[in-house]
Amino acid sequence: MAKFDYPYKKGVNVTAWVLQFLVCIILLGSSAWLLWLVNSEDYNSALGQYEGLFTAAAGLQIAITCLNIVFNIVEIVLIARKSMPPALYLSSACIKTTIWGILFILNIISLSVLSIILTLILTATSLMQLIYGAILVHRKRRGTLTGGSYARATNPEGFAESNYAAAHPQPGYFYPPPDASTEYKAQTPGAPAPMPTPPPQYGYGPQAGPGSYELDSRAGHM
Repeated sequence: MAKFDYPYKKGVNVTAWVLQFLVCIILLGSSAWLLWLVNSEDYNSALGQYEGLFTAAAGLQIAITCLNIVFNIVEIVLIARKSMPPALYLSSACIKTTIWGILFILNIISLSVLSIILTLILTATSLMQLIYGAILVHRKRRGTLTGGSYARATNPEGFAESNYAAAHPQPGYFYPPPDASTEYKAQTPGAPAPMPTPPPQYGYGPQAGPGSYELDSRAGHM
């Protein structure tokens, strides 16, 4: 599995997880208590035609609460194993924020004070994770998100120049010019190169002709 050792802040995640777990436990308890009331003989006749509505509402709340708990457990496991990609973290926060935001609006319409407070806590913590996840994804796309550090390189221009110089060496003995031809050409025989003319000799004796190696045995007259 790929490793994503990104700096997930404990102050954001641990706070959201603890509050969400506490509120979810309260919601599960209240939903179970509502189902017990609906199925009891004392309140069954009092609810009348609204029995099915209360049962569906309690079941839906239990399903949503369990889904939130599953998301939190997956986040905890993946972050602990350093396998949580920022995109998945952001997607989980988006789903939770959408669900609890809708329930918060519905509770405001129904004027349920306790439900408004509980869903407000869940919406706020999910929104906090959503904002933090959006920051992580944005930094990853810009290339500034690294394992435990967000600092950029101190001299990116110099680093780029050194890489360019290493990848494009100057032509020389070991690196011939790119346009130089490596085709072998045989030498054609031709006339021999002319012999260089010897320097003039100073004296009264006769000078040796060109190409002669004989030495003059006569002494020169001063």
